[in-house]
This record gives sequence, C-alpha cells and structure tokens, in this order.
Amino acid sequence: MFVLEVESTPEYLIRHQVIADPAEVCVSLLTGGVSNRVLLVEFSDPARENWVIKQARDRLAVEQEWLCSVERVIREMDTLRICNEVIQSTQSVSPNLQAVVPAIHFEDRENFVYAMTAAPADCREWKRDLLDGSADPQVAEACGWLLGVLHSGSWNADDVQQRIGSTEFFDDLRLDPYYRQIARVHPELQAPVANLLELNETHRHCLVHGDYSPKNILVNDQSVILLDFEVGHFGDPAFDLGFFLAHLHIKTMIAGEKFDEYARLIDRFWEAYAKVMAGVLQDDELKALERRACLNLGGCLVARVDGKSPVEYLTGEEIKRIVRQAGWEILTSPQEGLASVRTLMLN
Repeated sequence: MFVLEVESTPEYLIRHQVIADPAEVCVSLLTGGVSNRVLLVEFSDPARENWVIKQARDRLAVEQEWLCSVERVIREMDTLRICNEVIQSTQSVSPNLQAVVPAIHFEDRENFVYAMTAAPADCREWKRDLLDGSADPQVAEACGWLLGVLHSGSWNADDVQQRIGSTEFFDDLRLDPYYRQIARVHPELQAPVANLLELNETHRHCLVHGDYSPKNILVNDQSVILLDFEVGHFGDPAFDLGFFLAHLHIKTMIAGEKFDEYARLIDRFWEAYAKVMAGVLQDDELKALERRACLNLGGCLVARVDGKSPVEYLTGEEIKRIVRQAGWEILTSPQEGLASVRTLMLN
C-alpha cells in the first residue's frame, strides 16, 4: 500500500490525473483523528472545491493497542455514498441550519484512499463550542433531524443492508473497545453488557453511522456537516442515539450553572429526531427504540471513562466517578426513557 504523506501527495494526484502540476495544490496535515491519516488539499484554481483526503491507519493512535483493518475505509466510502443518496431523496426539510454530509470526489480503493469536499474555512468542531460554553439548540435540532433522516430513509432497506451489512468494523471499533472493554474492567457488568450486545445484534433496521458525535460535526452559521463514516453499517439505530446522547449528557453533567441550558440540547435533539422517525415508526416502536437508546447511553457513559477511548476532558476522579455511576445505573436499571434519565441526573 502506498502511504500518503504531505510531501508525496501532489505527485500522487498527478499520477491519478487529478492535477497536472504540483503547483496546483497546497497540501497540509489535519490533526485530531486517531484512525486515519487526513490531509487537506487546497487547489490554486478558485473554481475548484478544496478536498480532504483520508487514508486508513492499521493501528489507531491511542494509548492502548487497538488494531483494525484498513479496508474499513472502503466501508466509509460506501456509507458516505448511501448517506448522500438518502439525504438527496428525503422530502423533509432541515430546520434552521442546513444539515449535510460531504460529497465524494475521488476513490483509490487499492490504496484505501478517498477524497471528499472540504468543509468551509469558517467551520468549527461542535465539540469545541460545547466545551467552550456555547450550547446552540439549533445545532442540536439539526443533528436530530439529520440522524432521523439517515435512519428513517434507510429503514428496512434491503439494498442498504446488502451494501453495508457486515458489522466487522463496528465490532472492532465500537462494540469491543467500548462495551466488551467495560465488561473486562468491571466483571459485574458482564450480564448487562451481554444484553446490550444482543440487542445491537437483534434490532438491525437501518443505516447506523456508528460515530455520531460532536467531534464529527462541523458547524458554522449556515450549516451542520457530518463526518467520519468508517463504522457505518446496517444495525440498531439505538447505538447512534446512545453514543451521541452520551456526549450531550457528559457535557450537561459538567456544565455547572449552565446545566439547564445544556439539558435543553438533549430535548431539542430528541424532539427533532422523533418527529422525523414518526414517518416510519408507530408510537410503541419509537418508545422501544428510546428505551434501547437509554441502555446504549448507559454503556457509552461507562465506556467514556473505562473503555479504550476515554473522554480526554474528564480529568478529575470525582467527575469520572459521577459519569461512571450514572452510566452504571442506566445500564443495570433500565430506564423507561430520556425523561427518567434526566431525573436520575438531577438526583
């Protein structure tokens, strides 16, 4: 496999007939990701959209050993294409902010490389906004709408299941380092974790992004852009919900006097999501999905403290204990819905 570096990328693009001269591009390394080499390609021609090029790593850049096949970038390409198809076919309108995914411009499956549209220069990582004290309910609403569109637009879709039905990468990058890991660290959680794993296997209904998180959402005043599709698969939407809501709940728990402001993000997200999903689910089905989402939320809260990819901004032992305890209780004492989780958080 040819490994892309900043210096070699212009010649690589010439070889693949993307450009004719190295002077046509400026290449720089984007940091922050643990599972891919990510490069920004800026074209000198103002008429061309800038690209982000991704190439998968075989060993993730985390403290504990964490290996995964580079072929997962093929899954990322396929999932991103499906997301674009679903969004383009929806009749629903994104509220307030436009919610989108990037377009794919180039694929090199032999070297596990692809290029997508780069986000506008004024985009920010939503995670950073949240940690800086900015809790914009319009972003949460757009995130709920977008996830609802991706789930409902692929609901029980045989063609989507055929294209991304394998859960190998989801297991390698999520189920094992998050759920199985907390059962290894806490043997008392083996039974509830086994139940959670069984639910994820049993309730396979739609496209699941698998990494739906504020760190993978870029925002500006006009739009919300979703990134990182490498663990996409046909599975249980409750995982996406639990994974995303874990981030919002953690940030709510550390928000101090802004608790209510951050808690409203959870409400706005869920309201927008449920409104879209009402197009494919009956009330009892949506309630069952919410209960499974709460179980995944509990598992993810514990995993963000004791899994292989702990949240880096939880630095104090007391806040780690609070997050772990909340997740533990949700996971071991199943909640009826997000309202009961809120009550638990307030106690």
